[in-house]
Amino acid sequence: MTADQLREFKNRVPFKPFRIHMSDGSAFAIADPESLVLPRDWSTDAIVTMPRGRFSFIYLRNVTHVSRAGPWPNMRRRRRGRGGNDEG
Repeated sequence: MTADQLREFKNRVPFKPFRIHMSDGSAFAIADPESLVLPRDWSTDAIVTMPRGRFSFIYLRNVTHVSRAGPWPNMRRRRRGRGGNDEG
């Protein structure tokens, strides 16, 4: 994941909370755009701020994906068989 891709999630209007998933299985919840610090001149790292003044540096090459809560996409299920007919 690139810094620009994360900036797109952070700068969406209206902001929608999301999670950053790391290659070691950990995840960071970004509930507020101020929780993610991505200085303009940084391209490989970011800082995630947490309650009680804590923070974590993340190396963007270790980000596997980003997810957000919301409805699942509506996907129609394909029928197997010849021409969609399941008769034996």
